[in-house]
Amino acid sequence: MNRLGAVYGLLWGMVALAVLKSLGGDFLRMTGWYLLGSIPTGILVTRLLAGRLGKTKAWKVWTYGPLALLIGTLTFAACMLVVVAGVEFTQSLAWRGVTESLQGLRFHDSLILFFWFPFFGFVTIVPIFLAVGNCWDLRRRMMTASSCP
Repeated sequence: MNRLGAVYGLLWGMVALAVLKSLGGDFLRMTGWYLLGSIPTGILVTRLLAGRLGKTKAWKVWTYGPLALLIGTLTFAACMLVVVAGVEFTQSLAWRGVTESLQGLRFHDSLILFFWFPFFGFVTIVPIFLAVGNCWDLRRRMMTASSCP
């Protein structure tokens, strides 16, 4: 389950990078950080929804897709908050002490991601359909896994 979630997360990290690139963002600078933040996101969302999707009817997958996208974008924002704070802290250690580096962390810039990531996920429309497809695939895998002895 963790490997499947990590693969889903990496693929969603590529989707996030594509959205960033379409908005004119710094694609190369953010690639590693986005992919790093996407792995725990994929694992968490997969674990949260796997049991429910395995028991749901096929038509309800359409309702789980937007929910999964919202949970995923908020979780991704939380992961990116941690990643950015870790990078800032590490860079600050070069010229400050540990206490000063912790006090110098600026979360305000990263907190806005809790608004922007879901906003861009839903406004660009394509991620909604990708989330539904992702839920459909996860449901199919859970149905197959539950039918095996």
